[in-house]
Formats: sequence, C-alpha cells, structure tokens
Amino acid sequence: MRLDPKLNEYIQRERALERSSACCVRNDNSGCIQSTECLDKFAKFVKWPGNDAPDFKNGTTITVRTSGSVCGQDPRYCRSQHEVGTADQWPDDITKWPICSDPLPKEDFKNSTYENVRCNVVGHPCCIGQEARCEIVTKEYCKYKHGVYHSEATLCSQVNCMQDTCGLIPFRVADKPDQIYRLWLPVMLHAGILHCLVSVVFQMTVLRDMEKLAGWLRIGIIYIFSGITGNFASAIFLPYRAEVGPAGSHFGILACLFVEVLQSWQLLKSPLRALFKLVAITTVLFVFGALPWIDNFAHIFGFISGLLLSFVLLPYITFNRFDRHRKRIQVVTCSALFIGLLTALFFFYYIHPITDCSVCRYINCIPFNEDFCSNHGFRPEDRT
Repeated sequence: MRLDPKLNEYIQRERALERSSACCVRNDNSGCIQSTECLDKFAKFVKWPGNDAPDFKNGTTITVRTSGSVCGQDPRYCRSQHEVGTADQWPDDITKWPICSDPLPKEDFKNSTYENVRCNVVGHPCCIGQEARCEIVTKEYCKYKHGVYHSEATLCSQVNCMQDTCGLIPFRVADKPDQIYRLWLPVMLHAGILHCLVSVVFQMTVLRDMEKLAGWLRIGIIYIFSGITGNFASAIFLPYRAEVGPAGSHFGILACLFVEVLQSWQLLKSPLRALFKLVAITTVLFVFGALPWIDNFAHIFGFISGLLLSFVLLPYITFNRFDRHRKRIQVVTCSALFIGLLTALFFFYYIHPITDCSVCRYINCIPFNEDFCSNHGFRPEDRT
C-alpha cells in the first residue's frame, strides 16, 4: 500500500551495487553470470571500459561506456539502439537499461567477439521472499527458494520484485505500491481450514446474535471498519509480516457486547456479572494475542474501533431527558474519536511512518527465548 522507507533504502542500496557489477565469464566456458566480484583464477571479469566497451553519445561528445558490461545484453546487439539520437540511447548506467525487445539473431551472439555477449548466460533475476529481494541465480536455485524467475531479464533493475511479492492487481506506477484494497481484503481471507472454522463458529454464535439485535447494516459497518482499523494498525506496527483473517472485526464485535451491557445497564438483572465475564474473556484473548502467529495489534485496534462505532451505531434506550442528552453527546464524541483514530493511523502510515518501535514487538509477542517470535517476518536491518 506504500513504498516502505526501510525496504526502499535497501532496494536502492542493492541497485547501487548492481550499478558497479559486470559480466563474470567462467574460464571453463560453462557460462557467465552478472556479479559484483569475480575470482580471477576461475573466471574473467569483463568490466567496462577496459574490455571492448561500446560507444556512448554524451551530447556532441562520443566516449566509451563505463557502466557494465551486462551478460547477454549489449547496445550493439539491440536493433533499437542502432543509429539513435542521444535522447533515445540507453544511459551509461546499467540499472536504467530496459529489456531489449528486438535483439539481433542468436547466431550473431554466438559469433560475437565480445565475451559478455558470446557467453551462455546461466543466471537471471529471481525475486525471493516477501522482502522483494532480487538475486541473479539459476532457474533451479530460484525454484528451490520458491522465488519468481525472470528469464527474459538480465538485471535486477529490469524486474519489479515488489510487484511479484505483493501480487494481485499490478501497480499503476512501477515500484510504487498502491494496493489500498489490502486494508479490507484480509478480512475475507484465512490462513487455513482451522482458521476459517474458528471464524465461522464466532460468526454463527456471537455475530449472529448481534445481527439479530442491531440489524445487519449496523453490525456490517462495525465488522468491516473494525477489520480495516485493525489491519491499518497491523501494517504500521508489523510492516514485514503477512496478515490474513478477520481478527480485528471479531474484536470489534466483542466490543459491541461491552457497549450493549453498558447501554442496557438498568435492564439487566446482574450487569456487573455480565461485565466481569466479558472482561475476563477479553483479557484471556489479549494474553493469547502475545503468542506467535497471532496479531495483537489487530485485536487491540479492532476492539477500540468496535467500541467507538458501537456507541455511535447501536440502538439504545433512554430512561429520562438527561440520559437522552448524555447519549447524544456520546454519539458525537465517539464519532469524532473514531475519525481521529483513522486520521492518526493514516498519518503514521503514509505521512510520518513509524520505522523503529522496539516496545511494539513486546505488545504483539513476548520473546520467552530467541526464536519464540521469529515468525514476525524479516528485519530490514538484517538484509544483506
């Protein structure tokens, strides 16, 4: 839904490393691969401008290229680069090269005198993992790492690993994630049959009763917006972990029960007993939320959202004039607080992203040992 600051920093750093890469041709003629380093004893590093570099038109001056070479791709072997003006030529920066759509025939490559063109390219870009990491590897290794292999490309800068990671509808602008629908889509997704079964049981018991009490429209609004708020908070505090499931929505409905007890306090036979049961159940669920594979941020913010929306949307009974006036003020106040909550989440996600929150991880998972909370996704600072 956004270009993550830390992740983008590491992508740009890796692109800068690729800018200094060149074609590493193996001495035994087993192939070549794009790399930033090459062992002299086993391969030759075909680095421009020292090894047959093509010309580069810099205004009225013609110089040789300094960025490259690239295994299997060369301006001299792409028809679109023949006799073009300065504006249409590939820049002297291989990270800005497109994929050549009209290369010369394969026979011309085989008969070439340029080593980076003549060699058999054994590695292509592979997008690996949810962190959009790109590596130049063989097809077999990419399959082993469950990555997305791009045999048509020669450089990592020519592929969009962020799109491969996110999937679904392509970005309107490359490298700029804009999938805002991910705020509500996880509410309808599940991580397996057991996860789905738990949701169905909750919906056929608690949610069904609340729907009979308040109507499908009111409960539907609370359910969806509680899930959106929970997912928004999860995206802020757990940005590198994939999340699915209506956890925030379920806790929003759980908050409805609290509001129903408070609004009908005078009508209940034992309101304190009912409230104590709800507090006990909610406390246990929040404690379970500190275990791995459970998103406590979605629980907390879904509950807060459901609490505010319940005061606004659930029907209530007034017992006197003062009570009616108090509940109207309550509706206005809770509406303002919910809008303020969404505004704050929007601010800390898009305008001033939270990138370092050491305390937050303890809210979602208490690390009893080193590997207890290892499922929280990769850490950008550990990316190499």
